Amino acid sequence: MRKVFLVLASVFALGVANAQSGKNQIGIGFEIGKSTQSGSKAGFGGSAKYLHGVGSAGQVTLSAGLLSFSDKETFGTEEFKDTETDIPIMLGYRHNFSGFYVEPQLGYISSKVTEKENGTEIFSASDGSFAYAAGIGYAMEQGLDLGVRFLNTTQSGAKGIFVFRLGWNFSLGGGSASK
Repeated sequence: MRKVFLVLASVFALGVANAQSGKNQIGIGFEIGKSTQSGSKAGFGGSAKYLHGVGSAGQVTLSAGLLSFSDKETFGTEEFKDTETDIPIMLGYRHNFSGFYVEPQLGYISSKVTEKENGTEIFSASDGSFAYAAGIGYAMEQGLDLGVRFLNTTQSGAKGIFVFRLGWNFSLGGGSASK
């Protein structure tokens, strides 16, 4: 995990050092995820994102988030609860087209799965791997950011996740980027 984070930080630092002036922002958002596995329930979470302006319409992005998926079943007096928590750390590039944007991302995802029977943990496992995503959205000049991305990993047995984001971007100064 540390090695992946160091690589991502190095790539981000190189991009910042070579960047032209652009629009710098910090964003926070609420996210809803839907797995591509049949029968899965929606997951909920949030994310934070730094957007560093490069040129007049581009932004290098660094984001981290958390998505949690839960499922509960009851058989007689037995109650089973499964929880999966995904933590993606992603580096990307957002290109803006008059408000609309496209944003490919690469990074690392850490996942933890726990199973409980009547409130007692009976299984727990963690895994982490390379992750990639492709997203589109619309960012308003006032800060509202609506987006959707498809997130996938190289984990064994991995499933893709469609993630819908309702966010807000705060300007940190810098040059102006056309939207």
